[in-house]
Amino acid sequence: MYIRPFEKKDTEKLLGVSSRFLDFDLLQHRDKLAMEKKQNELLEDAIQHRAHQLFVAEEDDQFLGYLEVDLQQDFFMKEQQVYIAGIATTSEAQGRGVGKELMTKAEQWAREQGVKTIVLDVFKANEHAVRFYEYAGYQQEIVKMTKTIED
Repeated sequence: MYIRPFEKKDTEKLLGVSSRFLDFDLLQHRDKLAMEKKQNELLEDAIQHRAHQLFVAEEDDQFLGYLEVDLQQDFFMKEQQVYIAGIATTSEAQGRGVGKELMTKAEQWAREQGVKTIVLDVFKANEHAVRFYEYAGYQQEIVKMTKTIED
């Protein structure tokens, strides 16, 4: 397996796999189609403006997944941190260590930027992803609470 920088030829593959971000039950106030559309808009923006922060996992020229990283400032401590804006693998690649390799790439990129902290967001209902990140050493820090008001 090889992790390489994004190339324009990868665009459709990235957009195709980004739908996996929502492979779980959403809360009732979330519209899945609207969320998929927004996810694609965010990814298209990254491709257009921050392609140098996108990485692709492949093996034998087969696309396996991608990683999008960004720099941001911690709200409380004002320190730079790496934000994993997106990470997804194909369903065929799931369970083959691709996600782990992409997370290792995020750590490498953080070191190259001189940053010590990596953060990401994950929906609590995406239990598979939560377990994966916890196994990778990530800890839950902030919990967002949601309530839908009935008419």
